[in-house]
Amino acid sequence: MKSATGPCLLLLLTILGFAVKDVQAAKRKYAVPCTTICSSYMTGSFKTASKCSKQDYTCMCTDEIFPRSYAMCVDICPAEEQASAWRSLKSSCDAAGASLEGAHRKYLALAETDYVDQATITSKDVVSAAVKPTRSVVLQNLLARAEKNHNMKWSEYYGNILNAYWGFLILLAFGRLITLRLYPRKDSRPLSVVSKFREHVTLPATWGGKHVEPQRLGNVPVNVIPTRWQSVVVFFFIALNIIFLFVDMWTVPNNTIYYTDAIMRARNIADRAALLGVALFPILFLFGGRNNVLLFFTGWSFETFNVFHRWIGRMMFINFAVHGWSFTYYYRHTGEYNGVSNFAYWKEQILDDRDNYLGIVAIVLIGIILVQACYVLRHHWYEVFLVLHVATVICYFATAWHHVKPHNYMEYFYTCVAIWGFDRFIRLGRILLAGPYLKAKINVSGDAVYVSVKPAVHFQPKPGQYAFLYVLRHNFWESHPFSIMETRDKHYIFVAKAHKGLTKKIHKSVTKQDGNAAVSVWIEGPYGDSYPIARYESVLLVAGGIGITAIMSYALDLKRRNSPQDVRLYWMVREHGSLGWVQDQLQELTEGGLIDIHIYVTGETEEIDEKNHSESESTSISDLSEKNKAVVSQLHVKYNQHPDIRSVISDTVRKAEGSVAVVSCGPGSLADGCRKAVAENVDKGLGRVDYFEDAFSWA
Repeated sequence: MKSATGPCLLLLLTILGFAVKDVQAAKRKYAVPCTTICSSYMTGSFKTASKCSKQDYTCMCTDEIFPRSYAMCVDICPAEEQASAWRSLKSSCDAAGASLEGAHRKYLALAETDYVDQATITSKDVVSAAVKPTRSVVLQNLLARAEKNHNMKWSEYYGNILNAYWGFLILLAFGRLITLRLYPRKDSRPLSVVSKFREHVTLPATWGGKHVEPQRLGNVPVNVIPTRWQSVVVFFFIALNIIFLFVDMWTVPNNTIYYTDAIMRARNIADRAALLGVALFPILFLFGGRNNVLLFFTGWSFETFNVFHRWIGRMMFINFAVHGWSFTYYYRHTGEYNGVSNFAYWKEQILDDRDNYLGIVAIVLIGIILVQACYVLRHHWYEVFLVLHVATVICYFATAWHHVKPHNYMEYFYTCVAIWGFDRFIRLGRILLAGPYLKAKINVSGDAVYVSVKPAVHFQPKPGQYAFLYVLRHNFWESHPFSIMETRDKHYIFVAKAHKGLTKKIHKSVTKQDGNAAVSVWIEGPYGDSYPIARYESVLLVAGGIGITAIMSYALDLKRRNSPQDVRLYWMVREHGSLGWVQDQLQELTEGGLIDIHIYVTGETEEIDEKNHSESESTSISDLSEKNKAVVSQLHVKYNQHPDIRSVISDTVRKAEGSVAVVSCGPGSLADGCRKAVAENVDKGLGRVDYFEDAFSWA
């Protein structure tokens, strides 16, 4: 229970943040603003009544005609609105430094002696007296404004329903996780309908069998496809968002605020789209955080939350684009912008209205975020993507903050700040607990980088967990995840292949120091969940390349448990020399013969290996065979061939005497092949068959 304290605390704080947001929203009142109706009516619909423009209270409060016209308009409003409408105007006048010299009844009395009935004039007539509004028109305008406020209120409700949709899925995932914890073995074969659902919905890729391996345009990887269940979740989220954009919108005919049903509908859609987008802010930040508490309570992977995070961001962009387009249409067909070109309107807004141009800038920025977050940039130039993403998100958040602030919906932003702040607080706390002055021993052998570091406060990692490593001699703000292969004397042992980015920098710098160095580092972790494979009768571990580091942590854990399980390990590696990455761990696994190990050296023949071995002074698997042939007899090494993983999984499932767990970690093609094979055989065994994919990816 002690290990759950941190996630539970974070969950409570997150719930508190959402609760504060909802309480603040509940306090927001959507009353019919008589003062707004009358101010807009007198300064917008009939400018002959006053030369003052909207919101120019210095002019309106000192004008001889406007207060009288306003008083007659207020007198038509409902009785409960009249006093507050007049107080609102006086408050605005005081704030503008131009106090009214009389009260409502005084101006009403003055107007009754010298006024023109609105029904007798047109907007082209020039009059020098107060204009008495037509009662039916004012009431129609009040009704139109009430409809606008109705839409704003329901827009908030629909935004909260979108959040509730994710909450419902999280509750389902939590219930499933609890069920697996309480009833882990699943010895009996699942119901046929359950197996079919898993075969066709939860396990496979959306289409084509590819999920981890990217889709390509020619030779360029352009995107990864979610699993089918992820796509179903995203589909219903998008469908709900689109439905909520247009439902429950009324129009009030014959009003002089919006003039036509089309204009009123455009304004309502603009407001609806904005509030749906803003409502998604907190869940977007929560799903994208490294210390997302929901990882602990759902069992979903970091990759799953990343998929949802990206699609929520895309729908936010669509909402805000609809918001911007609808407001453009609205202003283009009303008031002072009626009839002007799109370019002229946008130029006017950008130059003269700070709130509007910040909104335009925010929409442009979120569009830039989506473009620079494309798979090609994330996958090939992650460091560049990270800097651009953080910088652009900060700019976007700041501009959106200032655009929304006058409209009083800031609780969504405060919740985001709280989520982001808690995430950074926990990240800093993890680094400080591990020790801010750590020295890691780094060794280089071939293309492998070995890191051994002892944290100040030791947290025993579970199999499959990882930690973020900051190497301070390089970019200290840059961190990368490394699987914790094992702990030895309370030291975390990491093994990585020098490929690109940070691992390449480490390999290059340590190589210059004769392959050994002591380097200052920070550790943040451990992160990630551990698959409960110790509870299955049969376990199949499949690794490709450096993916052996994650798989090895599971294999060592099973070996040390000494539990009566049927465990097989398949590892595909390009070169024989790579076996040295996990040489000591392989030797430990072979002792006792509990784990059946199959190694496929896919890029070399046995003759080439023997030649390389004779020229090498390092210890290898061949050395081990000379020292202890009985031990290495458990190690099956094959050259220049690939295993038929589909057949291996099929045979494992069909021959198993109970439940089966298949765990993979490696290249996308390998993971996708395992996923497809498990889906095909999920109902072929005597017990439950589960697939676990260790495919943590920044992309």
